[in-house]
Amino acid sequence: MTKTFRRCTAIALAFAGLFAVSAQAETVFSTTSQDGDPVGLGQSAVFTDTDSAMTFEGDAHSIRMTVARDDDHWYVSLGAPTQRRFEVGRYYHAEHPTLRTGRAPFVYMANTGRRCNDLWGEIHIQQVEYDRQGRIAALEATVLQRCDNATAPVLAAVIRHNVAPYSLKFVSGGDDPVGLGQQKTYLGDTSTFALNGDTGYMHLTVSGQRDVWRIDLMPSPGTAIQPGTWPIGTTTGPMFMFDRPTGGRCSWISGGQVEVKGVRYDSLDGRMTGIHLEFQQFCDGADKPLTGTVRYGM
Repeated sequence: MTKTFRRCTAIALAFAGLFAVSAQAETVFSTTSQDGDPVGLGQSAVFTDTDSAMTFEGDAHSIRMTVARDDDHWYVSLGAPTQRRFEVGRYYHAEHPTLRTGRAPFVYMANTGRRCNDLWGEIHIQQVEYDRQGRIAALEATVLQRCDNATAPVLAAVIRHNVAPYSLKFVSGGDDPVGLGQQKTYLGDTSTFALNGDTGYMHLTVSGQRDVWRIDLMPSPGTAIQPGTWPIGTTTGPMFMFDRPTGGRCSWISGGQVEVKGVRYDSLDGRMTGIHLEFQQFCDGADKPLTGTVRYGM
């Protein structure tokens, strides 16, 4: 994989990770493309089964999807490598389905008659579940496509079918001692997510890409973790910290805020089963913050 190819892939995944989709929609298709892409025309859009006509079908070897709204008519076809099944992971070097060679997976995304004569692609499966008949019952995937050559402008699409996202995304300021000025995204194809908690505390661990991150939240005394926004780094506010167990640790929170956008508990034992939060953290008096978004099943 060339340096240019890796850089284009990172850009595409950063774009794809920006989409905030409806939690009520069962199926979501979101796209973004760079200027010069002949299929997406450099535009971005989010389609859901509540505002678009959609079909979705798939099994362990192939996935097909159609999406129609106004003047957009998308057709998506994906194939696993020859003699392999779709599982959580990344599938590189995808080819055009009618020009496929060897064991390559295939990708084909077209919109309103606009398509690639030849293409270079990737399929990243973040979540996949099958029913008893072997059909795909749930899927989260990111698809990348470049028309005609491996360094062409990229079209990225995110497909979510009967799943809620698991993700960590952050952008670190240059003098932030935790994120060290990095911008990173962790999804199910590279990372694992472990949540423990109840109304009185939350502990989430994200492991992947040679990193282990820890997110802790405790509400102010006498309160519960619930949707809302609070300052952090104060003596009366909630306790919040984002760091890593070894290296890049934060000695003290000097400012920032945490916003719980959604939280879910088990109705029987009160365990936390899902959370969606955004945060801004100033660590050890840093001038620039680390900002991030965490989604666990919401």
